[in-house]
Amino acid sequence: MHSVQLDWITPDAERVIARHARVSAKDPEKEEYAKLIKYCVRQGHWSIFEQASASFEIITSRAISAQIIRHKSFNFQETSQRYCDPLNLLEEEETCWDFELRKQDPKNRQNSTNNVDVEVASKFKQRIFDYFNEGKELYKDMLKEGIAKECARNILLMCSPTKIHITGSIRSFIHYVGLRASIETQKEHRLIATAIGNKLSPILPTTIEAVKVSAQNDHSLRGWFNVTYR
Repeated sequence: MHSVQLDWITPDAERVIARHARVSAKDPEKEEYAKLIKYCVRQGHWSIFEQASASFEIITSRAISAQIIRHKSFNFQETSQRYCDPLNLLEEEETCWDFELRKQDPKNRQNSTNNVDVEVASKFKQRIFDYFNEGKELYKDMLKEGIAKECARNILLMCSPTKIHITGSIRSFIHYVGLRASIETQKEHRLIATAIGNKLSPILPTTIEAVKVSAQNDHSLRGWFNVTYR
């Protein structure tokens, strides 16, 4: 049920970044800028990448949106369960309960490993389905009886769907993807970060190429190795 769409990005973003980086130069409009961008990435001059921004629409679960909005360098807008019924908001609500089940990594509490056995998964999938539908019916009944959405939402499960818009500088997205597309991040969140990276890559080809080179020596950018856009 997770999806990512580009809302907007600064037009001709790399050229804008380069022009602003040359604010003190005699010719800030110089046609060639690839060398400048690569140099700034290599030297860690990240401030120039604050001169362009982007925004993405993300559809995910409340469990994952809570992780995303912890990144304070971004601005967010999220659908409010005070005003709308999240179970009517998205087509994905009918299957949002059908999330992947994985085993806990015994050596790393931040990680999960592989899917559980088919029999175990089937057993819990049926219970999850029943649990979700019971909560869904309770929520609907509360609304029918006039209970305010801001009160009724307390019984909704963390797998309930939500939509957020995330807006920030290219600098913020470079480091967000570098961190959250890496293996240490929960799989569902990792897929979202990777999708953002894949959408930025064709728009910022020089920047992302340079970031991937730097990622070989900068652990904080390692998530870009999972961005596969060509």
